[in-house]
Amino acid sequence: MMRFLLAGLMLLTLGAQAQEYEVRSEFMYCKFNEGKTIQDVIAQSERYGDFSKEAGSQYLQVVLTPMHAGVNNPYDYVMWGQWPDGQSMYNEWGSYTNEYWAYMAEQDEPLEPAGTCSGMIAMFNAATAHSRIPMEDRDTWQPHQWADCTLNDGVTMEQVMETQARHGELMKAAGYEGWGTHVFMPYLGFEPDWPYDYVQMNHWYTFELRGQTADSWMAFLEKHPEVEAESEALASCESNRSYAGRMIFNNAD
Repeated sequence: MMRFLLAGLMLLTLGAQAQEYEVRSEFMYCKFNEGKTIQDVIAQSERYGDFSKEAGSQYLQVVLTPMHAGVNNPYDYVMWGQWPDGQSMYNEWGSYTNEYWAYMAEQDEPLEPAGTCSGMIAMFNAATAHSRIPMEDRDTWQPHQWADCTLNDGVTMEQVMETQARHGELMKAAGYEGWGTHVFMPYLGFEPDWPYDYVQMNHWYTFELRGQTADSWMAFLEKHPEVEAESEALASCESNRSYAGRMIFNNAD
């Protein structure tokens, strides 16, 4: 289960060019409770978003549903939460553990969880490159691709992030729009024998733009063979898998 995101900050001090920003992320692996659907999950998350806003938490939540992610997954969906920093992370956890259940008891609607979640982990999330498009042009559900990665001997995470930032500039120059790249590094909840160093995540703001990348990527690599060669020299990645992700609420801005 932990190999999902392995599976959407850093303890390292990095140059501004190596990453765009750093945040902390959590992932919860969940199965639908009987009779519940993804719409119930979204509604439940929206209610928590109302509580989060009232509590003053800087927190956002995304739901991920598997697209091409294997045949024996022990979960139906993944909840991805995110905070801008460590203080916000523990403030939100504090309001959840100390105030949320009392808040729900005051609501008119019954508390019937949409799913049962387990296997919770936290990761440092470093954004390495983006080409953003306006919010109004983005799909509600957006494609995400993940892979579990191991650094080659002598390679550092700083080198990975610096290289991805540089490759991102090549992608922008080639006309690729509406995408982002991130690296996630383990923080809490991982077993000591977890065999990877980080999780690679690439995402696109629309499925149309994802398709355009898919159809033109080989031609891009032929023009820029250093992108593939440099990436392979830094790390080996496996368990490529894809998910559709939807932002449910964002109180982090």
